[in-house]
Amino acid sequence: MKKCKTGTSIALTVAATVGALQFTALTPAYASPTTPATPTPSATPTPSASPTPSPTTSATPKGLFTPARYTLPLRGQRQATNYYCVPASSSMSLSSFGVNVSQSTLARKMKTTRTGTSGVNAVPVINSYVKPRGYQYTIPTDADGNPAMLMKRVSQNIGDLKKAPVLAVWMEQLPWNKGKVRGTKVGHAIIAYGYDKLKNTITVYDPWKPTGGTHTLSASTLAGILQPGGNMYYISKL
Repeated sequence: MKKCKTGTSIALTVAATVGALQFTALTPAYASPTTPATPTPSATPTPSASPTPSPTTSATPKGLFTPARYTLPLRGQRQATNYYCVPASSSMSLSSFGVNVSQSTLARKMKTTRTGTSGVNAVPVINSYVKPRGYQYTIPTDADGNPAMLMKRVSQNIGDLKKAPVLAVWMEQLPWNKGKVRGTKVGHAIIAYGYDKLKNTITVYDPWKPTGGTHTLSASTLAGILQPGGNMYYISKL
């Protein structure tokens, strides 16, 4: 997976090798957001703390009963460049472990370039921070187009583990980007940090400066715009 290209956004088709969670990037298709690559100050919000509502219920020990709804405290980050969506989302995800690491440090370790960040490079880097704490990130593919599975995975990560997973989505299909991003299959990374099973909604944070921030959308909508072949960095205990 590669996502977020400077000045333009990038979409890649990915293919998984049989029997391994390894993804090989194929030919990219380039597309430009209609928003300028370097937004004016009024269009470029600075990183700010998003609301941190108190959890509506507490998780049950050992994840026996996932809470019906839960929202993690989160300090939102906007990506430092148009191609830093993976480092920015990964930095926010790691913060839910109490790990403070900058986007620039992650980008260097993930070998991020102006064409984006490969998932095969990103996951080992973030795992290097969490495996000593008894956790790991993997890249399942079963939530693509499957809202029930997406809600299950998101609620397990957020409600049981109190961790925020990274989601790989098609940027132009996000409801808040409709008509603002040119092209199709424009790869992007966001994080999930809240959910409500009763309303069937998931709360995400999008690091892209022009339209990002906190958004809540239905699990069905979100499942329909996940990138196939590796649509989230799912967190589990070792």
